[in-house]
Amino acid sequence: MTNSIAQATYNITDQSLENMALDLKNLPDELSGFSPFRESVLDNKLMASHGFPGNTEDKYNAAGRMTGYLREFASPSAIPKREDGQNIVAATVIHLFENEDSAASWMTNVFVKQFKENIGREVGEDQKLVAVEELEIDDFYDRAVGIRAVQDGVDGILSTTVIDFRIGRILGVSFVVTVGDHGRTELTTMLGLELERNIVRELLTTG
Repeated sequence: MTNSIAQATYNITDQSLENMALDLKNLPDELSGFSPFRESVLDNKLMASHGFPGNTEDKYNAAGRMTGYLREFASPSAIPKREDGQNIVAATVIHLFENEDSAASWMTNVFVKQFKENIGREVGEDQKLVAVEELEIDDFYDRAVGIRAVQDGVDGILSTTVIDFRIGRILGVSFVVTVGDHGRTELTTMLGLELERNIVRELLTTG
């Protein structure tokens, strides 16, 4: 990561974070037919309420996370049918940290660690995390990590492929949710690389 790009992450605004998250027009062709589902500022209080059990706003503050933004899309045709192998949700998330070290630490000590620690546990309403696979991710400019998580619930098996990558003190996240026990590393990487390009474009504009 060039010093100028990393330094630019210290000059951004809340609007910058919203601009960085991908719009519908930026999604890969494999996600054509998806529609906007939800988007929101992702502060630490909201993160904790939707995170793994035991997480709190104070813990996220202590980890150096400041705020973030989520933009999520869903396949209206796939969700009611829930056919095996269908992609039903895709999203990009921007996390902003106090500094580059806290962003890097989050990738290993929060993101990957907490997924692994919660295997076999209830992780949501009527959802159990049954398996986690760590992925080798090499396509990004700076460090990136990925996991594939399998959840079992009242509606059956769902798989979520997630990639985290760092740009300065920003952590970009792409994820795809699929019906059944499937991996979507290539598609999630494509989504993440487009997010990486969009983050850099915004940094060059604001920096």
